[in-house]
Amino acid sequence: MVCNFFRDSEMRPGLFLIIIVYALLLVGAQAQEQAVDRIDRSSGGSLANITITKEDFREVSYRRKGSARTHTVVADSVVDVVRGGTPASLREGKAMAFSGDLKNAVGPLQLAARDERPWVKEYANYYLAEVQRKLGRADPAVQAYKAVLAAKADSRFLPRVRLGIAQTWTAAGQYAKAQGVLESFIREVDTKRLSRSWALRGKQNLGRNLEAQEKFAAASREYDSVIKESTHLESKAADPDGKTRLRVLRLRAERDKGSALIKDKKYADASRIFSRLSADRKDGLARAIGAMGMGEIDLARGNADKARVALVRVVALGFDADEEVPRALRLLAECYLQLDEKKEKGARDMAHAYIQDLLKDYPGSEEAKIARNLQQRLK
Repeated sequence: MVCNFFRDSEMRPGLFLIIIVYALLLVGAQAQEQAVDRIDRSSGGSLANITITKEDFREVSYRRKGSARTHTVVADSVVDVVRGGTPASLREGKAMAFSGDLKNAVGPLQLAARDERPWVKEYANYYLAEVQRKLGRADPAVQAYKAVLAAKADSRFLPRVRLGIAQTWTAAGQYAKAQGVLESFIREVDTKRLSRSWALRGKQNLGRNLEAQEKFAAASREYDSVIKESTHLESKAADPDGKTRLRVLRLRAERDKGSALIKDKKYADASRIFSRLSADRKDGLARAIGAMGMGEIDLARGNADKARVALVRVVALGFDADEEVPRALRLLAECYLQLDEKKEKGARDMAHAYIQDLLKDYPGSEEAKIARNLQQRLK
């Protein structure tokens, strides 16, 4: 049979060439299939041993190894995508960014951003932008964010890019630029039919922008809008993942509103919010926010000794709300700075210790940026 095949091939060289090309394509397809991708989801675990076929701001599509069937995951539930062909520079830069080694992450990510593959440019520029923003480098951050969408206009990172640019401008005191980005993004959510949770995050950031300008009444109105809509959507949500996201948005909007009221010296109004949350026995995050808010009120009133009791409970017990611990650490540092001004022995060392804990354990957080400013008061 083999001899006959080759004799026939010698007689028909065109057919033989087609067979060779087909064999090479099969080898290429098998090699491609061996590239192992992974999708990390906010719930339901990771999807490993797959091949990503499509990725945009609505969904991520994939095939399982050896299968031709395509599956999809809603983009909002995707925490991370890891591709088998990720270059070493992107892997290293991303790992450094996630561990909080921000300054050393810049070089590898800049190198990865020069890769010719559009998806590598997209990923590398997004993580680079996040790093630059957390380092307080506004112009390089915005430039990198824009490069994400230049690489892929419908990037999965699109909503995060819009919010990241706005957060960058707010932190840099460019309030009008931030407001323009946020107002445009809130409209874009409906135009592109994104989840309404993104519009709520846009409104929450708009509130923070107004709060940074000490426009506390206007900020509170934005937070109220988030609280009202997220409560309504949460009551109707069938997806447990979506329900959780909306609940967290609502609670953090209540937290932000309470903090704005404290800054506006409306302590009684803030106390009503936080005392209600701290009494919630079913929701650990609500209790943590409530306890921390009551501590924040005491701190603002100059009662740092009482404030630290509430804040230490949040750090020590957690209340199943680890995401609130960085804020509690920062407020504790402020407590001890206040006590240091009152000449309490050892208060300065405690302030330093809490700042160091925050910078070590949560180096890339927004609270860490504030903590670096607090360090200046220790010098």
